[in-house]
Amino acid sequence: MKKNLLVAFMLMLAGNSFAQTATDTLVVTTQPQMHCQNCEKKIKSNIRFVKGTKKIATSVDDQKVTIVYDGRKAKYNDYVEAFKKIGYEIKKKR
Repeated sequence: MKKNLLVAFMLMLAGNSFAQTATDTLVVTTQPQMHCQNCEKKIKSNIRFVKGTKKIATSVDDQKVTIVYDGRKAKYNDYVEAFKKIGYEIKKKR
C-alpha cells in the first residue's frame, strides 16, 4: 500500500513539472511611436507569429507594448527582428 501511494505521489509530481511553462514578460517602447489603433493592430497581428508568444498588449497612451512569451522558444532579439520587419525599432522599457 505504501509503495502504491509513493508511486502515485511521484507520478503526480512528474506531471506537475511537465505542465509548467517558462514565461517571461517583455515591455518595450517603439520608434516610431504608436499613434492610433491601426498601429496597435499592425503590431498585434504581426508580432503574434514570433514562436513562443503567448500574449500581446499595447497601449498608445502609455506608449508601450507588453509581450508575454515562452523564454525557451523566443529571445529579445527575435522580437527586435520581428518589429524591424514591420517598420519599428524597440527599446526595453523599465
